[in-house]
Amino acid sequence: MYPLRRSQRSNSGFTLIEALVVIIMAGVLSAIAAPGWLTFMNRQRVNAAQDQALQSLRLAQAKAMRENRDWEASFREDNGVVQWSVHDMSEGTVIWQNLTEDPDRIKIDADTSNLNVGCDEGDYCAQFDDRGSLKDDNGNFPYNDSVIGQITFTTSDVDNGPKRCAIVATLLGSLQTGKDENCG
Repeated sequence: MYPLRRSQRSNSGFTLIEALVVIIMAGVLSAIAAPGWLTFMNRQRVNAAQDQALQSLRLAQAKAMRENRDWEASFREDNGVVQWSVHDMSEGTVIWQNLTEDPDRIKIDADTSNLNVGCDEGDYCAQFDDRGSLKDDNGNFPYNDSVIGQITFTTSDVDNGPKRCAIVATLLGSLQTGKDENCG
């Protein structure tokens, strides 16, 4: 005959208190990590804006030298969205593109941006002649410690967020980048 089996009750699983402790710990860790993640994302956004601005300036400069015509890299804010354009100054055709994937999260820092001499289009620009040098018919360059002009980006949703800038450093069109304290 078969021996009688006792039914065994399973003690596996979690109690309600154990589950609550795990949920509370996850919440505390999330609260600690969230500000760091937001800071990281804001820094990545302004870095992307700076990279795009520098590429735009370099593109305008290269096209000016290659085509022996004046080209302009322009930047503007349109309804809270930062946009850029690179265009031939003699054609008059301007196509605006969003600066980043999250263009409404970035803004131009008007206090430290001074790349706005003689713009045909946009609020901030750099015009390059056929030699790739910075062009200004009036000679009104905003000199500031060997920096001709710069455009500075910061986040629109955080006060005192990170700043990144694209700098035109010389009349010959030397382009550089800067961050935070170097952008003011």
